[in-house]
Amino acid sequence: MIRLLLLFLALAVALATASPPLSAAPVQAPHVEAELVASHAVIAPGTRVTVALRLAHEAGWHTYWKYPGDSGMPTRIAWTLPGGATAGPILWPHPERLPVGPLMNYGYEGEVLLLTELDVPASWSPGTPLAIVAKADWLICKDVCIPGGTTVSLTLPTAPSATVDATWAPRIEAARAQVPGAATAAPVAVTVTDTHIELEVTAPGLERLDFLPLTAYVIDNPSPQTFEKTATGGRLRLVAAAGFTGGIDRLDGVLVATALDGARAVEVSMPYPGGVPKVKARAASAGMSADEIRAAAGGGPGLGLLAALLLAFGGGIVLNLMPCVFPIVSIKILGFVEQAHGDRADLRRHGLAFAAGIIVCFWAVAGLLIALRASGEALGWGYQLQSPPVVAALAVLFFLLGLNLSGYFEVGATVQSAAGSVRDRNGLLGAFLGGLLATAVATPCTAPFMGAALGFALTQPAAEAMLVFTSLALGMAIPYVLLSFAPGLTRWLPRPGRWMETLKQLLAFPLYLTVVWLVWVLGEQLGPTAGAKLLAGLVLVAAAIWAWRRFSASSAAGGATAGLALLAAALWFAWPSGVPQAAKTSAGWAPYSEVSLTAARAQGPVFVDFTAAWCVTCQVNKRTVLETNAVRAAFAASGITLVRADWTQRDEEITRALARLGRSGVPVYAMYPAGGAAPELLPELLTRDTVLAAIERAQPR
Repeated sequence: MIRLLLLFLALAVALATASPPLSAAPVQAPHVEAELVASHAVIAPGTRVTVALRLAHEAGWHTYWKYPGDSGMPTRIAWTLPGGATAGPILWPHPERLPVGPLMNYGYEGEVLLLTELDVPASWSPGTPLAIVAKADWLICKDVCIPGGTTVSLTLPTAPSATVDATWAPRIEAARAQVPGAATAAPVAVTVTDTHIELEVTAPGLERLDFLPLTAYVIDNPSPQTFEKTATGGRLRLVAAAGFTGGIDRLDGVLVATALDGARAVEVSMPYPGGVPKVKARAASAGMSADEIRAAAGGGPGLGLLAALLLAFGGGIVLNLMPCVFPIVSIKILGFVEQAHGDRADLRRHGLAFAAGIIVCFWAVAGLLIALRASGEALGWGYQLQSPPVVAALAVLFFLLGLNLSGYFEVGATVQSAAGSVRDRNGLLGAFLGGLLATAVATPCTAPFMGAALGFALTQPAAEAMLVFTSLALGMAIPYVLLSFAPGLTRWLPRPGRWMETLKQLLAFPLYLTVVWLVWVLGEQLGPTAGAKLLAGLVLVAAAIWAWRRFSASSAAGGATAGLALLAAALWFAWPSGVPQAAKTSAGWAPYSEVSLTAARAQGPVFVDFTAAWCVTCQVNKRTVLETNAVRAAFAASGITLVRADWTQRDEEITRALARLGRSGVPVYAMYPAGGAAPELLPELLTRDTVLAAIERAQPR
């Protein structure tokens, strides 16, 4: 009896340690079934186990490889693992070629296992199950594309020694055999002509050869690949992508070589003759043209340093005409009016001081931007107004400047000159501060010519990037330097008089309107309560100035105490607080995401408005062009999908999308035409005719 009992206990222990993984039931998503499976039924501490995301597609539906081709989006997996466990990257089996109309994609139909190597920490306690959770996102397509995803889980028993899963281990090994070998400088010679790329492969016994690119838009994906056997292996002839000019130094991809004993796939990185050594090729997301690849890797399409400097200089000049700069620049021009008929040397000093303020502020903003991007932050031009405290501080500053111009208070030459006051002829510090302030409000704007130059600058080494930003600053400063150094120009300015005091007071109102705009921006970022608190803070700022003036006459200490108390309360109210608001879209506009853009492009042309609440030019274009009845009717009649990428808050996905377009700030308007062609970038300043013409060009031919 005792022997039977011991035998029963041993059998129970054996069954417990060899129990199968506790996997959640497969999840049924639209047109695909997903689950997690593992190569081992029982795992041991300090070992490696292969875990696979199994996707079983409905007939005719497919998901995408890591380079999806002319359209699509690769599957992504985010792992949640117990402490100490780590997961490697996805090991992708080589895909099928999936023709879709005039496009060629790369992906998987039927069933696919996407493999990941998972390391179990040596400190893991045997007998404690290991719980694995994966959040998977994909794009599944047939005649239409549907963004999808789910969360799948798997719990693996642990023991001192591991046990292979008899069901899944063979299927995982079969999938592993389809994973290309490690990248290598394969024995491949590359020959490039204007229309074709030829790969000469040395591999005796070669029966067939296929090339799957990892460098976007170098080859024409839909065109047939022509294979010819040779005495030493084979020759593969590829059709070059239209318009590609060789702006890479290596051609990356996967060679699938079929011999008599089966097919083998290997990743290759081949020297590309005639490439530009400075520009590095890389795998890219779908929807990027050859120009966009070069823009993301090394600046705008065909843009060199000299061209970028010239564009930046021109953009800096035009920046003075942008709506966001008007409140400060107009005040400085008024200062030139008063000084034009006085001391010429003093006028020149003021012009140079104002220019110095512009240049120093550009250096500070650009230097910080370059440093933050180098540390991994996904930021773009105008990043400072994505910060609510900066928005609130600018609102308070502009409110003070407006009150000063209105004559509500005067606290000495320094504050007056910071506002660009015409009453301080000798305030060089004031002129310098005016340049700083003009640049601070100008940087959220992207003027014509600036977009490509900034996109180039932010992909270059720091020294070249700072040259571009310096050229931009010089362009913005040059009109004031010329005005201060050219007596002939100043003769055209009217003589000072009492009319200037009236004009000075009138110029306070653009500053108040700027405050209204900044309060609205803060409300868009943190909600209406934050905007209301900022308004209350501004009222208390005015009250603090009133108390200081009212009580200082009888008691300097009393006036200062009352003023400081109210100012402290004002700062408490003005300091922004609240929950970051989700991006808002108008009726008829879809919010931006990479997956939704890819899905929309599969249906037809798409227009993307990259915008932000703090971008004045964006709001002007929206009110005067994009939201007009004629343009909205044209969009509706053409069947164009409208997408709004709201960059008011920091958004890494939108920052990446701008970088792919060779841009780093807003506004940007991208028209993605039918058929998967490269997007057309519209000018920063829109007109109705410009948009209507772009709508016509985007239609399928």
